[in-house]
Order: sequence, then structure tokens, then C-alpha cells
Amino acid sequence: MATTVGLLSFVHNLRENRMSEVWKTLSLVDVSDHTEEKNGLTYLSWAWAWGIVKDHYPSAKYTKHLHDGAGGSRPYMLDENGYAFVTVSVDIEGNSQTEVLPVLNHANKAVANPDSFQVNTALQRCLAKCCAMHGLGHYIYAGEDLPNGAEAKHTITSADGKKEEVEGVKLVAEVFNTFIPDCQTVPALRKFWSDNQGARSALEKGDKKLYEEVLSNFKQHADTLETKGEAA
Repeated sequence: MATTVGLLSFVHNLRENRMSEVWKTLSLVDVSDHTEEKNGLTYLSWAWAWGIVKDHYPSAKYTKHLHDGAGGSRPYMLDENGYAFVTVSVDIEGNSQTEVLPVLNHANKAVANPDSFQVNTALQRCLAKCCAMHGLGHYIYAGEDLPNGAEAKHTITSADGKKEEVEGVKLVAEVFNTFIPDCQTVPALRKFWSDNQGARSALEKGDKKLYEEVLSNFKQHADTLETKGEAA
């Protein structure tokens, strides 16, 4: 019995470690150049997302679940009101994430009796979100489950490791503009910019004007640091 318990504990710890490593790896990937906005929602390219997953974890696999329905199995299920949902699972290194998404029309409204194109689109979006649950582009979904009027919290890390948690994109911009001048070298500035990609993405999505101001400050400080380096 002791041997069995020890083995189960070992397997559990192994899975936890693998899951942690998967998240650590995929959550560091910058997805900002591979998203698109539609009717106020941000979508990650499913083809690109799956390609990145397979590049890092060649044995990864996904499953598009079938559900019982009139006439046999089909790739979606219906609720009591007739609205359709799809289910997708992604398995990476023995860790599985399953997501359920509603089938939407071109206006991002739930539909009943969906056509094949709508079902296929929902399946691919569901696949992308499953990848996000493993860490890839998870930050683009931050705040989607907040109640109306609430603002998501974001943590911004300075060049020297100081963490600042703020709520709302206006404060995100203020903290960025405060931390940018603290970066004393170009590599430190670039690392600061990269380390805070989640907050940057939220700022760009939430207030384009504020984002452009922060980006301008970033570029100006980079130019200043490069000029100082040449002078030295």
C-alpha cells in the first residue's frame, strides 16, 4: 500500500511539474501580432497558436468532441433553448484542458440551429482558447469574465523587480510611464517591455491613445539610452 501511495504521489508531482513547465514556456510567448479584433472581442489565430504549441511540444494533440443528436453524432450540443455549444480538449505532456464555447454568428451573438461554417469557426476559436488555458496568449482573455463596469487588475514589474498591481488601463499607463525612465540600459528597457506584455496588450486593447503615448515614451527613452551609449 505504501508503495502504491508513493507511486501515485510521484505521478501527481510529475504532472504538476510538467504542467508548470508548459505554462511557464507558453505564457512567455508574445501573441500580440497574431490577434484580431471583432465586435469588441480579441481573437487569437488558431492556426498560429496550434503551430506554436506543436513547435514546443510535438506530441501535443487536440480533440473536437462529438455529441449525440438527432440523426447521430455531431460536433456540437444544444441546450434546452436550442443554442449550440462546442467542446474541445488539448492535451500537452499529459495535462489536458477542456473548453466549451457557444456557437456565435458574425455579430458575436449566440445562435440556434447553426450552419456548418458557424460550427467550424466556434471549434477553431475553442481550440485557441484551450491553448490559452495552457498559457499561450492567456492574457488576452483577462477580464472577459468581469461584471459590467468592473476593470481588470494588472501587475507591472519594473526593471529592478518591483511589482505594482493596478486596476484599469489609465493606471496601467501611469505606471508604465513611471517605470520606463527607471530602465538604465537598452537591454533592461527591452526586458521590461517584454516582461509586461500582458499589461501592454490590455492597455492597447482598452485605450489605443494611452497605449500610443506609452509606446512613444518607450521609443524616446530607448533613443536617449542609445545616444548616451554612443557618446560614452
